[in-house]
Amino acid sequence: MRMMNKPAIEIGENKVYSGHNLEILKTFDDNSIDSIVTDPPYELGFMSKSWDSTGIAYSVELWRECLRVLKPGGHLLAFGGSRTWHRLAVAIEDAGFEMRDSIAWLYGSGFPKSHNISKAIDKLHGAEREVIGQTMASPKGISQAENRSDTAAGAYGGEAKLIDITAPATDDARKWDGWGTALKPAFEPIVVARKPLIGTVAENVLQFGTGGINIDASRIGTEQTKTTIKDLSQAHGNQFGKAGIEYPKLGEKLNPPGRWPANVILDETTAELLDEQSGIIKSVATNRGLQYSGSHGGLAGEHKQYKEGTDGVRGHTDSGGVSRFFYVAKASKRDRNEGLDELPLGDRDFMGSGGRTKKDGIWVETNSVPQQRQNFHPTVKPTQLMKYLIKLVTPEAGIVLDPFAGSGSTGKAAILEGYTFIGIELTDDYLPIIEGRLQHAYETYINKADDLFE
Repeated sequence: MRMMNKPAIEIGENKVYSGHNLEILKTFDDNSIDSIVTDPPYELGFMSKSWDSTGIAYSVELWRECLRVLKPGGHLLAFGGSRTWHRLAVAIEDAGFEMRDSIAWLYGSGFPKSHNISKAIDKLHGAEREVIGQTMASPKGISQAENRSDTAAGAYGGEAKLIDITAPATDDARKWDGWGTALKPAFEPIVVARKPLIGTVAENVLQFGTGGINIDASRIGTEQTKTTIKDLSQAHGNQFGKAGIEYPKLGEKLNPPGRWPANVILDETTAELLDEQSGIIKSVATNRGLQYSGSHGGLAGEHKQYKEGTDGVRGHTDSGGVSRFFYVAKASKRDRNEGLDELPLGDRDFMGSGGRTKKDGIWVETNSVPQQRQNFHPTVKPTQLMKYLIKLVTPEAGIVLDPFAGSGSTGKAAILEGYTFIGIELTDDYLPIIEGRLQHAYETYINKADDLFE
């Protein structure tokens, strides 16, 4: 065991270290971590945060240390910004990881930080724009204004704000009315990488317990539990045999419990929008790959004698919107501040609605209206999302590492799912938040386990 710094937080077997992740990682043993699930800085200087413009997310040396501590076949999941994730991915690959895939997390809470070109032209000309009305910019970025370029959207539950609607004052501004400089952010890519295997996948899994992804633990839920030969006969003109005869051996679990996990994840808002577009559609199971040993009774081919142990039925017979094909990460309103009741309100550092705010009775343009919260970290990920990602790539009772712990979302999710968590965080101001959230998760998990054994 290498010499290690004493953890700043220790809750059961879960530990969080304070300091620079590159230096702390060097104290970890080789091949000691089962998975890494992390949300590195996007290197955008977000909200003027110094930690978001250091270049550490692009450090090949950092990701090489992550590679060293991971077990062979261990997976790395790393969030990236839509503008900068390519540099993150290249650094991870240059460190020696295999790029396996990428996951797109689609969400509806983003807000556009677009420059209104028409307004900028009027300002350049020194022209005053006429206020022709007001509108409400909602906290989720849905504005009622017809002049969309003159509105601003909020995010993360900020309060709705009244903003002015103004008309172009000059011919040049009228020509460029409706033009901006940015799209609304609605997705974050997640790099899916793996440390190279030793031998085959089977050999690696047996030796180290890593190398695969847990498909069954991550399937997209469905209420369907059984498909019978009757169901298939009705859908396929009786080609599956006598109505009512159930598939041999598999019975109630003819179909897998849920759909195969996709490389797209939705939040509730995008799921609702997608379903509005698709409407209700119905899925039909098929007999692709079903093996049979011949016909018996009745017309030739009408009643099949299926081979025991074969599972050729594919698909589901449920109905609904298109969102049912994807995992939908639901965000709890309590999620951000659970376990933090005893902490004081933060540094008014939390992003709320954008657009305009009233100051001394005058509307003032602003990019964000901050709100006080105990958890004042600006980029908190939903626990449900992190739980899903952790289960996807971590073996049972495995160790999950997050070298960019932030407010502890990865740790909270890992503990709630029964994994051991190791985190590293550079900013001391976030340590009380991490400790409160992890302690709450630990107590929740222990109480749940106690209830199961009573």
